[in-house]
Amino acid sequence: MQTETTTSAEPLVDVSPNGTAHNQPQQPSSELEKLLKANTTLAVWLIFLGIGGGLLALYYFRIGYLPDMEWNSALIYLFVCSIFGGVIGLLLTISVYLPGVIWCEIIVFEKILDNHLSYYAEHDDPLGKRSMRKEPCIKSIMYYLGIPFFGALVLSHLCLRASEIAVIKPIDSYLVVAILFLVATFFVMRKIFRSLLKPQEKSVPEGKTITRQIFKYSIWFTLSVLLNQIAMYVIYRLANRTSERSDFLVLTAMCTTVVSISTHVVAVRHRYYPRQALVFALVAAVMLLFMADRFSSLSMNLMSRYGIGDGKRVNLLVTTDAVQLVSSEGVPTCGPQHLCNVEILSKVGDHYFVRVGDKVCITLPKKDIIAIRRLYSP
Repeated sequence: MQTETTTSAEPLVDVSPNGTAHNQPQQPSSELEKLLKANTTLAVWLIFLGIGGGLLALYYFRIGYLPDMEWNSALIYLFVCSIFGGVIGLLLTISVYLPGVIWCEIIVFEKILDNHLSYYAEHDDPLGKRSMRKEPCIKSIMYYLGIPFFGALVLSHLCLRASEIAVIKPIDSYLVVAILFLVATFFVMRKIFRSLLKPQEKSVPEGKTITRQIFKYSIWFTLSVLLNQIAMYVIYRLANRTSERSDFLVLTAMCTTVVSISTHVVAVRHRYYPRQALVFALVAAVMLLFMADRFSSLSMNLMSRYGIGDGKRVNLLVTTDAVQLVSSEGVPTCGPQHLCNVEILSKVGDHYFVRVGDKVCITLPKKDIIAIRRLYSP
């Protein structure tokens, strides 16, 4: 009698070069992770709102005033926070997070770079089982990727001053310098990867394959530098440049250091601990935000683009009641019902907070403001 036997499919396991099976059990998702996945858009908006709110908070801290807001004013506040946070948050994301993700997903864990940028080591998973898995080599990443990346960032940041010199009109001079740096970065990384992989010592078909891989790695690394160049250039322009040379040099050292550290942490932790990498990137983004505002008055310059704050001068036509009010406080007038050379520092709430003649700050009820004439300075 012929008997039939059935066999069940064995689970697929990843096997290391020494024959040890890689057990990679699925980690249970937490309730917070499930909530974030289900409300990704809301989570992103809240992050951008927090960044924008932080910028506005820094602005009101600088002018030393906290307005009383009603619901209609709160809606405007949320709108402005979303715009600020969306722009600055996107720039900070492509600066402190995306380069590390590119390194992690495209370069560090590539099989062809095993024992160069990564190695196999024992690991205890959350279920208590020990297995072998590929780990990033921090020392090699810092040496082969970190040093060229940091050098490119420092030189690119220092050359932001070239944007003030329009040698080739209407093209910004920094764009030309940035392209030259990108080309140089590509060839430097191509040389580094060739020294690592040595395609000239392989057979012809294998050497061609490795050469193509080297081209891919060099292009993606150059892209990570390009992302930072875009972010630093746009923030530099939004901040209306940094006037003092000493402040600019300090800001260059601090920003490039924070971005470099964040990129390394994301590259090392993103594969197995993406939430840790994201949290660290957010912390680095907040640090960059405060440093940019400290040395370049980013919040003040952003508000000035809405006609509020430093450098935006207006003349006010006010009611007779307002004239009596400002006269009693010793505020100079330039006509029967006129206040001249005025900066409107805040429009939120029922009052304008203004600075008259660079000396006196006073609140004026909105109902007493008849007209505003903007003075366009050269």
